[in-house]
Amino acid sequence: MRKLKLLLIVVLVATGFLSFINGIPEPKVGLSLGDKVPELQTTLLNGDDFDLESLQGKMVLLDFWASYDGESRMENQQKMMLQKKFANSKFYKGEGFVVVSISLDRFKSPLNNAIREDGLINALHICDFKGSESSISKKFQVNKPINYLIDGDGRVVACSSSIDKVTESLEYLSRN
Repeated sequence: MRKLKLLLIVVLVATGFLSFINGIPEPKVGLSLGDKVPELQTTLLNGDDFDLESLQGKMVLLDFWASYDGESRMENQQKMMLQKKFANSKFYKGEGFVVVSISLDRFKSPLNNAIREDGLINALHICDFKGSESSISKKFQVNKPINYLIDGDGRVVACSSSIDKVTESLEYLSRN
């Protein structure tokens, strides 16, 4: 009986100790800083399948924008400069940088013209032409242009309508 009690105590203490060591809780899925970003599986404008999880290990900018929004159009060149500057950078939680461009447009022609005119050639482009009524917009609670910066673990590390805030975060998290 004493051996059974001793064994039970050892098992309970070991379980408690192991849970203490691995006591970092999994982040909740959401859009606040530190949250795990919601899943995103869709089709790119070029027809390729896209799964956000395939970019795990990289810093990712989820760029919600629209061809009709002057401010997001003005920031497009800066986003491509960030893409070039940080493409091979090492970060605290990630290596490399990718821009995922999610358009809130409803019409193909203005979107395609904006992509070409603004030089958004290195971004991964997503648009279902449903504007803020799209399933992606609803999942990310977006009805106007905004940027989510996601680390290599899939956590939100910055969220802002200003690309300048994203730039500051990238500079801060960069190990170069």
